[in-house]
Amino acid sequence: MTTRHEAEEVLRNLFSDPDAAQARARDELIAAADPVVSSIGHQVLGIVLRDRGLIEEALVELKRSLRLARRSGDRERRADARATMGASLAVAGRVREGLRHLDRAAQEAEGVARARVLYRRAWILDLMLADFERSASELRESRRIFADAGDDVWERQTLNLEGHVEVGLGDLEAAARAFATFGELATSGGDRSDMGLARHNTGWLAYVRGDLPRAFELYADASRRYDALGVTNVDLVYDRCLAYLAAGLATDALDVVERALVARPLLPREEADLLHAVGEAALAAGEWARATTAAEDASRLLRSQSRHVPRLHADLLALTAQAEAGLPVAPLLRRTERLIARTRELSATELPHALLLGARLAGAVRSHRASALRRAWLEEASAYRRSTSGPTRVLGWYALAQCRALDGDVAGVLRASDAGLKALEEHRATLGSQELRAASSSHGADLAELGTRTALESGDARRLLRWSERWRATSLAVPPAYDRRDPETTADLAALRAQHRRIADARAHGAPTDRLEARAAKLEQSVRQRMFHLRGSGVTAQQLDVDKLLAALAEDDTVLVELTEIDGQLHALVAGHGRVRRLDVGDAAAAASAVDFALFSLRGAARGRRSQLDLAGVRLQRALLGSALDHVGEARVVVSGTSALQGVPWGLLPGLADRPVTSTPSARLWLRARQAAAPEPDRRVMLAGPGLASGGAEVPAVAAHDPSAVVLDGQDATVEASLAALDGAGLAHVAAHGHFRDDSPLFSSLVMADGPLLVHDLQRLRRPPHRVVLSACESGELAPVGAQELLGLSAALLSMGTAGIVSSLGEVDDAATVEVMVALHAALRQGHGLGEAMLAARRAAAGDQVLAATAASFTALGV
Repeated sequence: MTTRHEAEEVLRNLFSDPDAAQARARDELIAAADPVVSSIGHQVLGIVLRDRGLIEEALVELKRSLRLARRSGDRERRADARATMGASLAVAGRVREGLRHLDRAAQEAEGVARARVLYRRAWILDLMLADFERSASELRESRRIFADAGDDVWERQTLNLEGHVEVGLGDLEAAARAFATFGELATSGGDRSDMGLARHNTGWLAYVRGDLPRAFELYADASRRYDALGVTNVDLVYDRCLAYLAAGLATDALDVVERALVARPLLPREEADLLHAVGEAALAAGEWARATTAAEDASRLLRSQSRHVPRLHADLLALTAQAEAGLPVAPLLRRTERLIARTRELSATELPHALLLGARLAGAVRSHRASALRRAWLEEASAYRRSTSGPTRVLGWYALAQCRALDGDVAGVLRASDAGLKALEEHRATLGSQELRAASSSHGADLAELGTRTALESGDARRLLRWSERWRATSLAVPPAYDRRDPETTADLAALRAQHRRIADARAHGAPTDRLEARAAKLEQSVRQRMFHLRGSGVTAQQLDVDKLLAALAEDDTVLVELTEIDGQLHALVAGHGRVRRLDVGDAAAAASAVDFALFSLRGAARGRRSQLDLAGVRLQRALLGSALDHVGEARVVVSGTSALQGVPWGLLPGLADRPVTSTPSARLWLRARQAAAPEPDRRVMLAGPGLASGGAEVPAVAAHDPSAVVLDGQDATVEASLAALDGAGLAHVAAHGHFRDDSPLFSSLVMADGPLLVHDLQRLRRPPHRVVLSACESGELAPVGAQELLGLSAALLSMGTAGIVSSLGEVDDAATVEVMVALHAALRQGHGLGEAMLAARRAAAGDQVLAATAASFTALGV
């Protein structure tokens, strides 16, 4: 017969193994003759059912538990059963009724039983009502009682909740101490579930502190621990979603939440939290209708649960999504005004977001009252620039910049915008992953846009050039972090290559590839997640020194033409001959259409079709540069397009076709590239991958004129052999099929003898090659990411320190490629730069449409 002590041990330890506790309660406890033991059995069943989302069934069991406790006449048992009933009612959304049960239980209980009641009430006060002060007071009393009684299990639970409450109170050091002690007790007790929770807690605290790499690392560890227990922890899902959003990865945030929504039945609290997360992720992804629906559904659930603070955030998400969708402004402004009042009343952290939304809406309404509200809200939000939270400080600086704009204070707008961007740069400098740095730039888009627009309106071309550069390709200006000693990543990359070989073999034999591709996707995700754990160097990109730029341009007899887009209009900044000019170009959408037409024409010409290359070039020059070339004289030209205008065949433009021209993501990267010293001795490498229609014919043709070059082809051109050859090379020519991954640019690849050589593989190099020629089709594609950032094979090489890259923007004719490459390399051997070498190739191709189209399809990035 099960004793009361044994039954209480089942209850006390049920969270470490809920399945075992449920089985024992059903098989032994509820059938016991002793009403105390039977009450405990029904209580265990109720808790397990509640935590699995079966709330109605749980409440039935908990009512039986309370009824049996009353029958037993045991005051302590009655108080504990009532407390569990109260907490469960609150979880079910009946918060006031639940608190009445908990208040009554606290009056009935004494000693450890009272401490358990206080813990449950503190949990409701924290989670449901955000009443952190009262929750902390109850937790201090309950932890003292548990410690005096030597009850490690309940002391552990109290420490966990205490850490969360301390974060709510703003004392992060106290939270760290509570979580650390919780982890120590969990480890000493061997509780695997709580050991996972300890890692989750520490990861969440890292996120709160703004340390995303550490947060991703700890969340991944916690997830592995929960997976090993077969548990889906919704709190971890929500926290990972927020971390992805902080990194600018909205698609990843949506994916992790959507999988959790269908993983198991959800508690009402869990469903509300996940819908809230869907709303936030959909808003970041630009899915306005979906964000509105999810946020409004979450708000209804949160209201029924009396969770007022989270409901404010859900309402804010819905209003923001509706504003983005272009719904009528006046009613949105009235609702936002009410939301601001509620948010201010509850001192919620959402207040600066709500104030900025209100100011935006008020700015679109023509009335004295709306104007007054806008200024008042911006001034109130600007005070948050002194916040201890980095993201909140950025909002405060953005509000101050808008205040200064209302005053017509140009210098004030630019100072505030710059201060906000510096706060973001400090955060981005902690990120080692190039993908995270690029994606997180989106958080600075509004500040950078305001600063650039203000610089334009000031009429100062130098100032506009500095602001055009302020947030342009900054992630490429700092080399990515990479742990070359990480055996797990190295092993995953090798396994991924092997998996791609299996996929290729299966396709060749007509076999299904679904499972193989799923395994490859899993390996990719493993590598990607591990990259997120890398810490940055703390180094931020230097701002552009215009005088230094003009001096370098004069020394090289070069003119920079930098394109910047403001409010859908393209402007050209022409820097050279000691000055900077600004010129209107035209509609940015028309420029993008001209690029598409030019690339289409080049593809047709490369296939031998009649194409209007001359017309495409003229149209391209007019749409992208306007009259900019009227101001360059006979100088060399380097062009820096916007992130959306990187894949441009500049050599096709009539004003550039017969002069040296290169491109660069930013003027700062061009300055860095021209200062890069070629390695000594000058080692040249030629690599030929498999499956090329030409057989990589340009490699032996070029090598015939360069007998000292290292040549790897056939089975010798493996990934590891190629990486060894590329490391520190002065010039690398790679003739291999390129695969650009628009969905994940850092998994773009070059096909070598034993599988794909990925961007992640290149980042393992100790020294990147000084110059690289990629002769395969479409090897030069770059993906715009975040705000004015780029990812892809060429972008990765530039960020690592490669000075110049020649690559193809589209399909190229194999035979013509041989002639173009021979001419290019001949000029490089004579000591010319990439611009002069590409000019020599275009001149050699003149007079033959296919040759000319092939030469124009290659572009030079860097120097």
